Amino acid sequence: MEEYLMSRKRALAYKRISPRPEEDYGNTSLEKQEEEIIKYCERNNIELVDIYTDELKSAKSFEGRDGFKEMYHRALSKEEEIDYIIVLKQDRLSRDTLDTLYIMRRLNEADVHLISIADNINTEDPKAEILVHVMSLVAQLEREFISFRTGLGMEKKAENGDFLGGRVYGYETYNKELSIVSEEASIVKYIFEKYAIDNWGYRRIAANLNMQGVRTKYDKEWTINAVKTILQNQLYMGNIKWRGEYTKGKHVPIIEKSLWDKTSEVMRTRSYMPAKVHPGSYPLSGLLKCPECGSSMVQGNSGQRYKYYQCSKNKNSGTNVCSSNLVNKEYAEDHVLQDFLYHLKDEVLPTLLYETTKDNLDYELKPLEEEVNSLNKEIKKLQKEMVTIIDLFNDDALNLDADMLKEQLVTKQEGINKKKSILDDIKKQLKFKRSKSIMDIIMFTITNFKDFYLTISDDEKKMFFHSVIREIHIETGEKPKDRKIKDINYYFDLEDLGNLVKT
Repeated sequence: MEEYLMSRKRALAYKRISPRPEEDYGNTSLEKQEEEIIKYCERNNIELVDIYTDELKSAKSFEGRDGFKEMYHRALSKEEEIDYIIVLKQDRLSRDTLDTLYIMRRLNEADVHLISIADNINTEDPKAEILVHVMSLVAQLEREFISFRTGLGMEKKAENGDFLGGRVYGYETYNKELSIVSEEASIVKYIFEKYAIDNWGYRRIAANLNMQGVRTKYDKEWTINAVKTILQNQLYMGNIKWRGEYTKGKHVPIIEKSLWDKTSEVMRTRSYMPAKVHPGSYPLSGLLKCPECGSSMVQGNSGQRYKYYQCSKNKNSGTNVCSSNLVNKEYAEDHVLQDFLYHLKDEVLPTLLYETTKDNLDYELKPLEEEVNSLNKEIKKLQKEMVTIIDLFNDDALNLDADMLKEQLVTKQEGINKKKSILDDIKKQLKFKRSKSIMDIIMFTITNFKDFYLTISDDEKKMFFHSVIREIHIETGEKPKDRKIKDINYYFDLEDLGNLVKT
């Protein structure tokens, strides 16, 4: 019995069902797929280690297919011995030919074989790989045909003015047709009227709705973007959209065309906005966290003299959601820069930078040295060929074409000059990489880092802070001057780095 168990091969299984069963021929239920996989393993003395599932996921890509990803990485890892990946049909893995071929190559490298029960494929047989390629091509063609057929159907529905699906605030779907939800429709009218007639902005409208306790279709707070989406949706004036084109819909509009035209006119007018009253970059946007709600802080509605970071929820949705919790921009950025410089000048970081840089340079030295040797050999070869040509040139008995020989000499000399130029550049690199001045350069950079920081662009400043800092926490306070930086969470632990260097 023990010998029997030891001889059994081990497998992971995968099952998937499409999000659109009616459009996926052979979209066998998850239960049926599992049943067939278990039967196959029992018949063939295979130990079924685990079954992974992706429910209502498309085979067009691997995005969102967490079950497949987990199974795939487990099969490729060396932590346990997996012999097979088993599926009911090959198209459960993917309907994309290139994706399938890539998966097969990686599995082959790990000595893991694919078994597709319905397709009678087991890639332990080398001939079966050809069948996998063919089946993957068939699966891709089927997917493209489904997409084409679906597109034709949607296009026909659009021409007829039918609703094409989705959740829309102000309406509900009944028998695939839109019907008005009166309470939501009144909110839609309110948004259009406040914007087009009363000249309210997106933020004011969002804040007012939140203050009244009104929620979006997805039971979320109103934001600037949510309001703007309502105002730009032609569905509310009776149109439907398909592939960028609008046609008259069958549904009842919520707003009149005159109100839509007025709204569009206001949008066009407001699109020509003057330059910002408070120009400048806000490199800590997204890093600072609101002390009240924990959301990211962004550029605040500041004046020329004083500039602030502001809670993004407050900025987008108003005071009913969160307070502004303004933090002085100049203070925050100077404090964060000084904190970084303090750590940068600590004896730990220069040493670590030196060791890391030196390791990287050492790694690069070998190929450069090999290139130098190769170039020297090629130059010597060309020089010998030139000597031979000169000897031929001086041999009157051979009576060779002098112009041809001169041309060959010029060509060889140009080749030598070109290779010497490359050789000189490489030697300069080697000289620098072998020099003792790396630490001096690192110390100079650290000492003058603030000057360097002040010379870089706004985008580069933001990129720098976001590359070294995970998030920044703020203390609560009644006034901006009371809101100080509590702590800065870097991507690296300086104490751990110090211990590493000492070790």
